[in-house]
Amino acid sequence: MEKIFISWEETGIMIEQLTKKIKESKLQFDGIYGVPRGGLPLAVAISHRLELPILTYPTPKSLVVDDISDTGKTLANMGNKKIACLFTTDWTEAKPDWFIKKKERQTQWLVFPWEDQTREGDK
Repeated sequence: MEKIFISWEETGIMIEQLTKKIKESKLQFDGIYGVPRGGLPLAVAISHRLELPILTYPTPKSLVVDDISDTGKTLANMGNKKIACLFTTDWTEAKPDWFIKKKERQTQWLVFPWEDQTREGDK
């Protein structure tokens, strides 16, 4: 498995780009729901930028965020909600409404800065 480490700096840039796309849509949301676990840091960052509350569960008018829509199985359960992700794939079941980059190969593993990068077996 090829690991690709995403830096805090790169993440910040992508969050700004993603927030800009969401704002340009002019859609109104009642809050941000971050999919546990990878979506929670992103949800906090976007909620500050859009001045919307963090939601503990998705509502009909919430924006659902996650770090990546890889297989899309988790996000496919969100129904007709708008979805924003930093990354997506061509093979995902749930196509996000907004994303910044695509993971190119299934053999890649994206390691986000909020993840434990020192787990056994990762060396």
